[in-house]
Amino acid sequence: MGESHAEANFRTDQETWRVRLRSAACAKQVLGAGVLLGDGLVLTCAHVIRIPGTDEHLPSVTVEFPGTGGAAGTGLRAVVEPHHWVPRADDHSGDLALLRLAGPPPDAASATTLHRLPAIWNRRVHFAGYPSRITGGKWSEALIKGNGGPGDEWVQIDPIVEADTLMRRFSGAGVVDNRTGRVIGIVVSKLDSERDGAHYRHGYMIPTATVIKHLPLVRDRHATGRQVVPATLTADPATPGPDRGFARWLTRWLAGDETMADVEIAFVREADKDAALALHTTLTLADRERSPRTSVAGPAPNGDGGVPRAGSLDLAVDVRGKTPAQVADEIAEGMGLDGPGPQPVPERIAADALPLTTVIEGVDEAVRPVETVELLHTLARHGGRLLLVFRRHDSPALDRTRELLLDPDHPERRLERIGLRIGLLARTEEHARDLRRRARSCVRPLPSVSRYAPDLELKAVRLAADPERGATSFLVKLSYVERTVEAALLEAETGHRTLARQLARHQELRGLLDAYGARLAAHRISEAVAQEQREAQRLLTGGPCEPAEAERAVDRFVRAARTALEELPGGPEEARR
Repeated sequence: MGESHAEANFRTDQETWRVRLRSAACAKQVLGAGVLLGDGLVLTCAHVIRIPGTDEHLPSVTVEFPGTGGAAGTGLRAVVEPHHWVPRADDHSGDLALLRLAGPPPDAASATTLHRLPAIWNRRVHFAGYPSRITGGKWSEALIKGNGGPGDEWVQIDPIVEADTLMRRFSGAGVVDNRTGRVIGIVVSKLDSERDGAHYRHGYMIPTATVIKHLPLVRDRHATGRQVVPATLTADPATPGPDRGFARWLTRWLAGDETMADVEIAFVREADKDAALALHTTLTLADRERSPRTSVAGPAPNGDGGVPRAGSLDLAVDVRGKTPAQVADEIAEGMGLDGPGPQPVPERIAADALPLTTVIEGVDEAVRPVETVELLHTLARHGGRLLLVFRRHDSPALDRTRELLLDPDHPERRLERIGLRIGLLARTEEHARDLRRRARSCVRPLPSVSRYAPDLELKAVRLAADPERGATSFLVKLSYVERTVEAALLEAETGHRTLARQLARHQELRGLLDAYGARLAAHRISEAVAQEQREAQRLLTGGPCEPAEAERAVDRFVRAARTALEELPGGPEEARR
């Protein structure tokens, strides 16, 4: 994957920040592992110290320091730090706890920090747990396999050999990157599965970014490494901008849409505040550390399309006003290639750049834009996916980007992609119109259905015949048309979804009305609820009605029907017949 230098020759005996947790009530009971941070704090998983069957934690635990030579049973008491208990939710997200020691740790123990590092495929890591009967510790190595787990909060780690299989009481163990020797998360779970007769074992870690999202004290004082998205490129994810087409286009690229290229370009003019807000909101959602807890791939809360997977972005760099050297420093830090070394930073990137998904904003406003593009070319050569965001349409950096980073057939592929999306738009609009015709007799008011496809089909024809098709300016036109198509498709999908939901609900209400009507008739008690039944029947069969009004009427009828059925001589049992 473009990595050439050897892994660090680390010494596990120097990892004296590793701790073992025991029950304070039963000294023989090992609970799991943890990581000693500064200020007398210990990080672990919430389920390690949870009282079984509850969401409450043990009042205290004993923390031991096996790496310092201390004997078992000579540990320190620790309690949960206020506001830093995050029990595992129903979807298994969270599951973190921060403990505070009752006294200073042994002199031989050294605190550590958590480091932000992208989840790189097949990156080697190691950790140690304390399974039953091996309380001195068991070491294991694993390979990072990518994002996963609840809400994309976790990272999958697969044992390298059978002996590395995760066991119970590995939870909370610090995961160390073999390349840099930095702690990049904690073990949280193991999973054994059978498929086609084969036995598969893998585990999960909670990466630093997820820990930081849940535990503010760790974020503020005990984390290192560059944030995926700098403050200048963030926005409140609860207030998405009106340029929904651009946001969805970017989300598709972050998801690795097979019709999109690994290297793409986009344009956000300085005056285009809507596009800038859409860009920054999407980047924030794609950053595991900054995204809301429930940010996963799928429909947005308002039904306006999709939101990116948390963790789908590895690095975002604002290069405006920065020299190539400054840009290189930021990229190296984001890749974990920073720190002292025998080579200058650009040479390190050229030799060992990681294949990250990276967004670069303000390429044409860098101090030396063309040199910046040449630096970014190094990332692409190492398998990185790049989105270059420009402010101006006439930048020399845009010409250099086309020469170095874009495939020769990029304009043709993008034009073909626009045609495919317009075709999908046309079909979606037609289906929405068909639903509207069906809903007209039973639902009101009905959402309008757009007809953007014909105009956009004409625009695509004009693009195909554009005399500037071979020029860089043609890329600008393609970018804006593609975003327009995406916005139109979002509107069509929203209308189609609303109509389908209204029709389905109308049919569901009709089903409830008929089902309870039949049960009442079977027991000859229809007259008891005749008024409620007639009103619901009138609304659902007498022409277009407002769904909310029909829902209220059916609800009144169903409640009355249930009461009448429960008053039968046989009671609830008779009512169910």
